[in-house]
Amino acid sequence: MQRAETILKRSLIAVFLLLASCISFSQTYVPGYSYFGRANYIEYIAGNLPLIISVPHGGNLTPSEIPDRTCGDETVTDSYTRELAESVRQEIQKITGCTPHVIICHLKRTKLDVNRAVEIATCGNEYAAIAWDDYHRFIDSASASVERVSGKGLLIDIHGHGHAIQRLELGYLLSSEQLRYSDALLDETTVIDQSSIRNLAGTNVTGLNHSALIHGPYSLGTMFGARGYPAVPGIDEPFPLVGEPYFSGGYITERHGSVSDGTIDAIQIECNHDVRFEETARDNFAVATATVFLDYLIKHYFPGLPQTYCNQSGIESPGNEGYGLYPVPFNETLTARAISPCQLRIFNMKGELLITENVTGEKTINTEELSDGIYLALFSINGDITFRCKIIKGSTTE
Repeated sequence: MQRAETILKRSLIAVFLLLASCISFSQTYVPGYSYFGRANYIEYIAGNLPLIISVPHGGNLTPSEIPDRTCGDETVTDSYTRELAESVRQEIQKITGCTPHVIICHLKRTKLDVNRAVEIATCGNEYAAIAWDDYHRFIDSASASVERVSGKGLLIDIHGHGHAIQRLELGYLLSSEQLRYSDALLDETTVIDQSSIRNLAGTNVTGLNHSALIHGPYSLGTMFGARGYPAVPGIDEPFPLVGEPYFSGGYITERHGSVSDGTIDAIQIECNHDVRFEETARDNFAVATATVFLDYLIKHYFPGLPQTYCNQSGIESPGNEGYGLYPVPFNETLTARAISPCQLRIFNMKGELLITENVTGEKTINTEELSDGIYLALFSINGDITFRCKIIKGSTTE
């Protein structure tokens, strides 16, 4: 009798998973709104940017229906990663008027580890298995949305490490030893085929080699370093030294990155204590991280990403009312408006800087030298972007 009940229970769970899968991929998600899996263990904040943020180990729920895990090698919570991800999301929304896709596991890692294969992640518990499936289906849904709208995109998997060296550790599924390879070897097909940014290595708009994407002047680690947050690999620390601890990426990076197939690249970010534990430091890091992510997307993926900016999404973007450019379209001159003293930079869609002006109040800018076309305008204060938008010269239409 008990065996029959167990079989029935497992059959019902299987049916639930199948139905949930069908619902997930047929449902229309509204950007900026939260959607939940069974029992609200997994949350998906739908987005409209080609950026997905995954937070697998920041949860604190400990329901009695899921026993503590007795398998696997790690149960430590990545403290404040959930709060960090939400701050990054809010900052990106403030800058762009759009939002990244965000997937969060609210279960404590003692109950579920979604960054492991299902057997080790759940230790065989049926309810943990449903939550595990919810998490990865939400990532799949976000990836499908990004591919459908933009053709390609980036997934960032946010973690926290407790290593003594206070720096970010960026994981591309390459070991410390592989990161110490020469650039020529890093650019070999056999190595690229093991990389979680395999697709980007062959499609980035500036034509950079794989090695340059890993630790060159425009690598993610270098962009963080330029903001005052040391990272490995990057131009200053191209690889961990022998004996130094380093996380190279896990199940999520491998399953959902482009190492196996597809056009969604993935990078695991292990955040050190100094950028997570204290609220002010965490908020400052979130502001820098939002800008780095957007700059990375514009540099390597979408020079035309600003076409989704300027509140075209319909999501509120508080604080940007004091910045603007008019008329649009413009011709020989353009008037800039800024509520606070700031710097205005205008780029073409190749990312080339064409105009730099300091603006206070309103200022008329000579644009005679610009050809007809679409441009990106960035307002920034002390290097931090406060507003960005697309502007059009002449009669160009989309």
